Amino acid sequence: MHRGSVILFLAALGLLPVTGATTNTFSARPTTSSGGSTANARINWVDIKAADMDQRGLLDYAKDLLAEDGDKWRHAQTDHFVMHFFANEGTNFAYKVAQQSEFFYGYISKELGGAKDLRPARSHIFTFRNETRWKKFLKTQPDLSKWTYSYAHGLCMFLQQAENTKKQSDVLAHEMTHLMVTHFIEDHPPLWLNEGIAEYFGEFGLSEFRGVKRHPGSVFKGLRDPMTLERLFAIVKYPGSETEVHKLYETSKYFVGFLLTRKPAEKFPGFLADLAGGMKSTEALKKHYDFADLAAAQKEFTRFYR
Repeated sequence: MHRGSVILFLAALGLLPVTGATTNTFSARPTTSSGGSTANARINWVDIKAADMDQRGLLDYAKDLLAEDGDKWRHAQTDHFVMHFFANEGTNFAYKVAQQSEFFYGYISKELGGAKDLRPARSHIFTFRNETRWKKFLKTQPDLSKWTYSYAHGLCMFLQQAENTKKQSDVLAHEMTHLMVTHFIEDHPPLWLNEGIAEYFGEFGLSEFRGVKRHPGSVFKGLRDPMTLERLFAIVKYPGSETEVHKLYETSKYFVGFLLTRKPAEKFPGFLADLAGGMKSTEALKKHYDFADLAAAQKEFTRFYR
């Protein structure tokens, strides 16, 4: 869940040949800046008809959404995603979303030790560039707050265009990390780890997408008033106050950063898999990082964030 939005855990996607489609492969060239940005990298983009798309990941209410506006929707497939966007809103925004999404697919797989795709179908990304249309759609989702900005459910992501490029990229990077973790991990991580991963990989992955290498020292500069690890590991649902939600995100991000930058990075995929499989956090920390107990982990973590 990106801050201020509602998250429903994501499943993920795979590959399916396109049949009966008209190929329209964009050929934007990768930038050649010294930073090596991939923000303009070429992706496989194929305009398709609704009948020809990979429909296996569509939720029932997503099918209803497509049926309601019928011919107003346009559709395209990339290697790992199906994009849905309104015809009168053009292709540009959806294509940029697809570029960043495809980057994160490879990036998260690499960061998780070359993790393999566990899911059989593409994910569906619905883009909303019109706030009125977004609010109309939200009214059909009674479990979501009217303040929900973007969210994902099952194999579907519903993405509202942000008021500026930076916020848009931040939101997509965070939510896409959720998708990719579920894409490459068999089960669901506990809440704190799920959000910590999304915050950490969302930030560092987005920087790499832009061709900028970020040093951990520039990100982890000191954490004010964090949660204790005991409190963090005990959380099973989002806190009721904005202050506590902020603490959850920041403490989780810093602890994931601690494990990935101060400990051998190759240990993290196994740690993640065990926690997703139901192992207690304290047991996983002892197994993968040799912490004698929670107090020992807290002591070392406190030195890291101060």
